Amino acid sequence: MVEARGLRKIYKNGAKELEVLKGIDLKAEKGEVLAVLGPSGAGKSTLLHLLGGLDSPTSGEVLINGVDIYSLGDMERARMRNRKIGFVFQFYHLLPEFDALENVLMPLLIKGENGKDRRDRGVELLSSVGLEGRMSHKPGQLSGGEQQRVAIARALVNEPELLLCDEPTGNLDSETGKNIIALLWELNKRRKMTLIIVTHDAQIAKDAKRVLHIRDGKINQ
Repeated sequence: MVEARGLRKIYKNGAKELEVLKGIDLKAEKGEVLAVLGPSGAGKSTLLHLLGGLDSPTSGEVLINGVDIYSLGDMERARMRNRKIGFVFQFYHLLPEFDALENVLMPLLIKGENGKDRRDRGVELLSSVGLEGRMSHKPGQLSGGEQQRVAIARALVNEPELLLCDEPTGNLDSETGKNIIALLWELNKRRKMTLIIVTHDAQIAKDAKRVLHIRDGKINQ
């Protein structure tokens, strides 16, 4: 479903270079759950951004369903991100001026979908994450766990094949974190969605089908 081949990322600051990823190879099949572990600064978030088309590699390929996303033009790659990939970030990245339902519907607006069906899908997703009574609340009126559930609903609204999660329980209390983990596993089973989760959460690593360890820009499976 998603494959990285020889993925390298070098950041430049004047004459200095920092090689964050040093030739990453990995493959995740449809419906698989991968946990990515490693110390801070090992390149975990950079890897996730490259797999999702949010940044460009210095060299290497990322294939989604056999298509190298970095061989596509900017517009084509953005369209693939919008339709094939969902993102759940550690810090939510909700738009503060919009309520929960509007935040969830934003990817559909970008896609150009309009009408009642669009709103119904957002309502259904927010209800499925236990926020049926909080749809008109703005992010500042929601707890951290509620904001994370809004972010998950937003990531799912376009029914992506691949869900990329960056520390999805990192800012949550233990009980809310357990609920988020349970929700991710349910989505994986029900939708056969591929999950790649960057985490320090031992429970996620324990329950994932496969664990990848990244250190110094290299990965061990």
